[in-house]
Amino acid sequence: MAGRPYQSERDLAAVTRIWREAGWIDDSEARASALGEILDGGRTVVADLNGSAECVVQTVPGSMRYGVGPSALDLDLAVITFVAAGHVARHQGLAGGLVARSLAEAADDGAAMASLGIFDQGYYDRFGFGTGAEDHVVSFDPATLDVAVPNRPPVRIGVEDHREIYDLLLRRHRGHGSVMVELPALVPEALAELERPVGLGFRSDDGRLTHCLLGSMAGHHGPLTVEWLIYEEPRQLRDLLGLLRALGDQVRSVTISREPSGVQLQALLAEPMRQLSQANFGASARPLHTAWSKVQWRLLDLASCIEACALPGINLTFGLRLHDPLVERSGATWPGIGGDYTVHLGEESGVTDGLPTGSAPVLDASVGAFTRLWLGVRPATGLTITDQLAGPPEILTALDVAFRLPPPLSDWPY
Repeated sequence: MAGRPYQSERDLAAVTRIWREAGWIDDSEARASALGEILDGGRTVVADLNGSAECVVQTVPGSMRYGVGPSALDLDLAVITFVAAGHVARHQGLAGGLVARSLAEAADDGAAMASLGIFDQGYYDRFGFGTGAEDHVVSFDPATLDVAVPNRPPVRIGVEDHREIYDLLLRRHRGHGSVMVELPALVPEALAELERPVGLGFRSDDGRLTHCLLGSMAGHHGPLTVEWLIYEEPRQLRDLLGLLRALGDQVRSVTISREPSGVQLQALLAEPMRQLSQANFGASARPLHTAWSKVQWRLLDLASCIEACALPGINLTFGLRLHDPLVERSGATWPGIGGDYTVHLGEESGVTDGLPTGSAPVLDASVGAFTRLWLGVRPATGLTITDQLAGPPEILTALDVAFRLPPPLSDWPY
């Protein structure tokens, strides 16, 4: 098995150097100390080169919500929180070996899914990952928000409140695809990255933090970039947007890094088309709205994921030839989940080994493509154009109907 477990006394200095070479932390001792807490908080593995750790990968347990309403389930999730190689270790195969090891260990622990943030699309496809849904990044003049300013003043929220923020994340309003990460130390590290931080929120009568926004201000008139909008109940989002409107007499531009699940912010803006036109003027103009995915997912336990599908009104059985690139990776200790299966989708769904007998249609898919289909990132008919997924027209159309899900948004940067 590639690499070895991280040992704090032996490896902290080397891993700190790796993070600094990656530009993820500065040279301060405070950031190095915070990194030590993160490294100790998950399953961290390193690979050595010339007697020193030169590559590091961490996996943290968590959960992902699948579905909506009463039938939604929280599936065990392995979150690969970072993959980093030092300058002398690039293109040496160390990172790939550690990622494969981490997936094997996560599968052995019983995780149903794995997810990670990507530096760019393509590298992690070789491990069976498929690209997730886009995060919508929305910029606007906060003075044009059609929401009421809250009738009570907010409280300031900062890095010293990191444990309360983490606890609020655990009980926040969640949608399909939303993630929980069992590593509180990630929150103060994320807050420490904010330059000129802005944190505002509200507490209940008993002092509990109920909803807040966190971001950073670039200049006197902004833009104010909001990295977190966290709330227990949907109605509380309007309070947070009302705080942004209240800042509109000073701040000319606000950017929401992740549009909340199920919400179209354009519906709350006055004259959004005028703002779009103005955003396109001049060389320094900033886009009003962009959409990109920086998260990828893959199935680790096919049976658990299929059994999570509660699909009333659906009665569909098909064969699945699933191709997992891990089986082709030399030295991999876990071959992945490739193979031939019979899948049944309905109010109670399940999977058995082997292709069905008779005339049931057969779907051919890579793990990454089938993960995207199962999550509802894109319909089967669309995935046949962009991904490794193919089958008879009747099964593709039936799968389009079966997997009608909201966009799976992790709602937690990692």
